[in-house]
Amino acid sequence: MEPMTGESLPPTMDDAKRVLEQALDAACRVDLDEVDTGEMIRIEEALVTASQAAKEVVSLRLQRRARLGKQGRAATPAAPPKTASQRIFEDFKGKRWHAFAVYPEHAATEPVALPEPYRQGWLTFRSADEVRRVVPIPRDWMELSIDELRELCHKAPVSERREPGQPPRPSGPKLRS
Repeated sequence: MEPMTGESLPPTMDDAKRVLEQALDAACRVDLDEVDTGEMIRIEEALVTASQAAKEVVSLRLQRRARLGKQGRAATPAAPPKTASQRIFEDFKGKRWHAFAVYPEHAATEPVALPEPYRQGWLTFRSADEVRRVVPIPRDWMELSIDELRELCHKAPVSERREPGQPPRPSGPKLRS
C-alpha cells in the first residue's frame, strides 16, 4: 500500500488535520508556570478537541485504507463525517458538564444495533457522576448560548452509564417485569 500524503487525502482529512494542528498549537504554546485556572481550562478544552480530531484523522485513514484494500484503488469518497466537537459548561448549580454529539459512524457500535431514535446520533451531557442524552441532536447545538445549553441539559433524561462500545439504552421511565 502506498504511503498517504497530504496531497492524496480528501478535503475532510485536510480539515481534520487542520483542526488537530490548531488545537495542539493552542494547547502547547503556553508556559505552564504562568497560566491561571481559566487558561488551564482552555488548554484542557483544546486537548479534548485535539484528541477528537486525531480520532477523526485515524478514522478517515482507516476508511480510505479499507476502500483501497477492497477495490485496489480509491473509491468515491464517502460522505464527510460530522465534525467531532465538545462544549464544557457549568449548570445552574455549578456542576461541570461536557456536551458532545455522538454519531453512529464514529461509535464502536454498528448503527443497526442501536435503537431507532439513536441511529442518526445523539447529544450527550456527561458530568463526573451523571450522563444525559438528547435524541435527535439539536440543530446548531454548538451555537446555543450557555443558558440554552444548560436548559437543554436540565431537561435531558438521565441515562444509565454504560461501557464503551455498548449501545445506548432508550431514556425514559423504566418498565418493571
